[in-house]
Amino acid sequence: MKTLLIATTNKWKAQLFSPILQGYGFSVITLKDATISKEAPVENGKTVVENAIIKARHYHSEEYPWVFGDDTGLEIQALNGEPGVMSRRWGGRFPDDVDEQVWLDYLLERMRSIPPEQRVAEFVDGWALISPDGTEHTHVGRGAFTIATEPLRPLMPGSPVMSVAIGLPEKPADIFAAVKAEWDAWGILQELG
Repeated sequence: MKTLLIATTNKWKAQLFSPILQGYGFSVITLKDATISKEAPVENGKTVVENAIIKARHYHSEEYPWVFGDDTGLEIQALNGEPGVMSRRWGGRFPDDVDEQVWLDYLLERMRSIPPEQRVAEFVDGWALISPDGTEHTHVGRGAFTIATEPLRPLMPGSPVMSVAIGLPEKPADIFAAVKAEWDAWGILQELG
């Protein structure tokens, strides 16, 4: 069985992507499982795909010939596309380990005066898969939704905006199904398999 390294320490991403990749015949590990002494790369790409490639390239090696990197941005129309690529850090306002409630409180404060019909946002997902020969395969996915004026559900570890998202799958099984459908539509693993 081929081993694929997901270039993340994010538990939510590991839970989301691992079963999908295992379904394509991979044994999946994350950075928490791997014996890698490298420091994390600087994610300074201008797009989520650039950041996904940065992560995947950083960890691609003879020991880990299959590497998957991903990055997610959040674009809120009424805030001129903020927070953008650095959604967790909100363009540098917060550290990587910002408390999720602090992040959510800031989002709701920024959106306080925006009427419901203008509270439109989009997740932008960038994926990068590097195969053993070093070929880089990339994909961009988008998911539009509306931001509620107050939390609708408890905070989801790793994705605080989901507690105020309207119009996206809410249950983990539905989120998983949507992401799997995106992988299937991309078709890269069928092509490489």
